[in-house]
Amino acid sequence: MTAPASSCTHQAWRSGVTSAAFSARKQQALVLLLAQQLIEAQFERADRTGSERLWQEAAALEIDPERIVHLMYSGLESSDRPALIAEDEAWIHRTTQACQRRWSLLHLHRNRRAQRPAPSLSPA
Repeated sequence: MTAPASSCTHQAWRSGVTSAAFSARKQQALVLLLAQQLIEAQFERADRTGSERLWQEAAALEIDPERIVHLMYSGLESSDRPALIAEDEAWIHRTTQACQRRWSLLHLHRNRRAQRPAPSLSPA
């Protein structure tokens, strides 16, 4: 006799969810929660110690502070979770594209330098 499928017995690999995707969603949930708590601590309550504790927690989790700051100053309502998710995904998309672009330009620039002849020191 087998137990009925439930959230406790569900196995992620059967639904096609990879561990990388699960980790990304888990991190996004942490980012959203920290951003919401920081908005409340910094802007609504002006709680300096609570704010510092939350920033230390973000550092301990190795979350990019720019990601949280972007959500905090996006102008979105902190209770509008779908809008925050969309904004966070757009930020991730922009930053990953910028990193990829930077690497390829740097790579091309280095190759171009290697092809140039070295300038001579003598005027002749």
